[in-house]
Amino acid sequence: MKRIFITIAFFMLSTGLFAGEAWNNHLGFGWRLPTKLTLHSETKGYENLKMSWQTGLNLSYTGVLMSNGFSVRAIVDQCFTASNLEIADPDSRISSFPGFAGDVLAGIGWAPVRSKKFFFGFYGMLGLDFAAFYYDTDYFWPSDSKVRRTQNVYYASFLPGVNATFIWTPTGEHFSLFATTTVAYSCPTKIFYEYDDGTGNVKTSCITRGGTKIMPAVGISWRF
Repeated sequence: MKRIFITIAFFMLSTGLFAGEAWNNHLGFGWRLPTKLTLHSETKGYENLKMSWQTGLNLSYTGVLMSNGFSVRAIVDQCFTASNLEIADPDSRISSFPGFAGDVLAGIGWAPVRSKKFFFGFYGMLGLDFAAFYYDTDYFWPSDSKVRRTQNVYYASFLPGVNATFIWTPTGEHFSLFATTTVAYSCPTKIFYEYDDGTGNVKTSCITRGGTKIMPAVGISWRF
């Protein structure tokens, strides 16, 4: 995966360097609108990881060859996220704290609309989705014995998807507004759990079948 991102980054840089004035760049800074994601467990005895919202900073780059519309796109989201485990045992109680989530995506596409005022492009994207949480849990084992436990929960998965981006430059040549949406699939992966059971640290994991992730954002961009 690292080699893929290095290749894409080198390709983007090379294209921008040799395209001259025919190549336009847009650097974006915006807000990732709140969306949710649930990763369903495929392993017996483990609960689904339900992220009720994810929102935060959106950083992006868009480059386009004005002569034919060939375009490249890169996105980095850094988000706060709230989550909860869907507990199967009615006697167990869990309180969640906000965690951190993010995604890194890069891809290529085509911009059928590309003028000094309006830009619209769509892309095939590939990247990574990741999140980490801290849980403070009360559960009963056996049923008459209350146990207090904290645990860390985290995962990382491949993230293929598609993206559409619209950029509007109301006045001048540099300052623009943008809106973008990515629809991607957080691929099946492992969710890792780390906790202290009183005798030492315990590490376990479960398999998830993944889930669809929608990532809209709005913001401002600078064209050069």
